[in-house]
Amino acid sequence: MLVCRYGDGGGRGYGRVDRDHDGDRVVPVAYDGATGRWVPRAGRARPVGEVTLLPPAEPTKIACIALNHTSGGGPAAGGGRPAGAASSPVLLKPPSSLAGPGDAVGHPGAAWELKHEAELAVVIGVRCKRVRPEYAAEVVAGYTCANDLTAYAKAPPDAGNGSAPAAYPPLWAKHFDRFTPLGPWLATDLDPAGVEITCQVDGETRQRGSTRDLITPVHEVIAVVSEHMTLEPGDVILTGTPAGSGPLSPGDRVEVSIGGIGTLRNTIAVVAADHAASEERPC
Repeated sequence: MLVCRYGDGGGRGYGRVDRDHDGDRVVPVAYDGATGRWVPRAGRARPVGEVTLLPPAEPTKIACIALNHTSGGGPAAGGGRPAGAASSPVLLKPPSSLAGPGDAVGHPGAAWELKHEAELAVVIGVRCKRVRPEYAAEVVAGYTCANDLTAYAKAPPDAGNGSAPAAYPPLWAKHFDRFTPLGPWLATDLDPAGVEITCQVDGETRQRGSTRDLITPVHEVIAVVSEHMTLEPGDVILTGTPAGSGPLSPGDRVEVSIGGIGTLRNTIAVVAADHAASEERPC
């Protein structure tokens, strides 16, 4: 089953996506954490084109697994650590980094090199801690496409220019607003053990891989993350990106596709700071 999160002007909710020759329709549903099932809720069905698709999760945190693909030559290239090496590092991104399908993502500016990272995302369905790998599927509400956008600081900028200090901690590279596009919906019955992942930029294929190449498989990733922190309903785990992570510029159209789910599409907008300057007031 495919489940989207949507807004329709009168509120927000989740809906089952029914697909037929007349087009996709959204049928309201809700997640029952006690049974681990999506159940019907009140409301009328309507065409997908009549609603706005939102990020298909409402996380308290987003856990990112780094260096978890056997392909590639290190993090800058989107590759992983050697097989048998220590556990992948885990970074946390804030909920403010979420973006939905079709959203524009602001480039952080000339001091940064923005790169795409196509990944399979896990969305947690129930509050859990220390989940054993063999039971990991029972705590999952669904899987979706993710672009774990990352900005790498270029040569140390001039002191005091306010863009990216030379001593900027690397972890901030993932924390900009809208740096975690998710969507277009959840696949609730997906087997995550061998799905294909691709990323295209303006029609050019940049990344192509499979979850078969994960050093730590998806269910073990859930176990590792839940060993270190309590996972809440809606929390997101990004499982790692294949080789081929590359640069993005304003105007680029990015498409992340995963077998059994669909395609997440986003555009890169003009420098994010240009928007912030007109919309935000300093504290």
